[in-house]
Amino acid sequence: MARQNAEEFFYSVGSRFTNIQRPQRILRARAQFGHYALTPSGIYNDTSIWLAIGPDSARLFGDEGIFSVDRYLVSAKLSTDPPDALTESREIVRLRRLSYNDYEWFTNVEVAIGRIGAKSIADVIAASLQGGEGKTATEVRANYVNAFPRAGAALGRLFTIDTLRVTPDAEGATTYDIAIKLTPDILKATMPHYAAYIDKYISKGKYRITLTDKTGAHWFDAWAANYYMHFRMRSKGGHFAPLDAAVRPMPPSLSIHVDMAMKILLFTVGWTDMVGDFDIIDTPHERGWSMRFAKEPDWHLPPTVGTLLKSPLRRPFQGGGIPVRISVRDNPGSQTILNRRGALVVQESGVLRFLNRLSGTAVGDFLGPSEREANRFNADAFRALRIDVAELLR
Repeated sequence: MARQNAEEFFYSVGSRFTNIQRPQRILRARAQFGHYALTPSGIYNDTSIWLAIGPDSARLFGDEGIFSVDRYLVSAKLSTDPPDALTESREIVRLRRLSYNDYEWFTNVEVAIGRIGAKSIADVIAASLQGGEGKTATEVRANYVNAFPRAGAALGRLFTIDTLRVTPDAEGATTYDIAIKLTPDILKATMPHYAAYIDKYISKGKYRITLTDKTGAHWFDAWAANYYMHFRMRSKGGHFAPLDAAVRPMPPSLSIHVDMAMKILLFTVGWTDMVGDFDIIDTPHERGWSMRFAKEPDWHLPPTVGTLLKSPLRRPFQGGGIPVRISVRDNPGSQTILNRRGALVVQESGVLRFLNRLSGTAVGDFLGPSEREANRFNADAFRALRIDVAELLR
């Protein structure tokens, strides 16, 4: 069963990145969604994009994909049924006008990943954490090098584990400190457009994600800057433990803190102290995370933009805030579904038009050759993982 679950999972996820074929209507819709994400009035009445209009005048778009022979075929289609065949996927995009200049985006993506149970996905994460406990960094490195030679080679074109510290403590827990270096200079030999995009946008960005509980204890810390991604976590028996407090079970509700800064063209934009609720989904047939951001962060904008009215930037965090949900949901007898969905309310304004031009530039630079090479990189990595794991489970 483990062999079958692994084969189906890696085959399905990897297939979604393999030689993707999209008709022109979908290509244009994706480009327009990126270009008008923060100023949706520009596409709300574009009949060449939407497939239907809902009873509340919401605009609806959808697509459906499935792997066939050597390519992933995507077609424009609206469907409310979940995927029911391996590699099949569904996506729904809904744009609803709330008032004169307020709009609500909603997206829902579902991917069939085989018959693996949701609990088994969580068990794999737990086993991965437990696998390094009580070992030295040298032993951990030797383990993953020997276990995943093909995946290591595929991922090694862009990622190098620069630092790996494994620190056991008196409570029997182990703290992991990992620093991964991005190496687009290596990647550009085979994927020059993707490497150039990473050099232009990703390498110059700064990010931080932290999970804390109501006592202030840290459960996970990740940050990135200057070609490096850092991760810090602690576990005991395959279960997360607080980084700076006594070992105890992870509570079902945490707080997530997100900082971000990115340079686009001549401008650096971003925020600090975006705080949201982070709830762990743990039911008999579903595992995942549910987040909601209802607190406006501290914005960091160019001085000229700072003079513009900032109240529209508060709009997404009002009411229900910004919900994001990622989960794996199984249904005995049918396909297990990897699901991602979220919503965003925007209020059009001068400052959003400025930010939209910047984000549209970044999205536009990715669509095309950069995205095709990124998909090929991901497909190679999942194909290599599929073979490595099959070897391990023989």
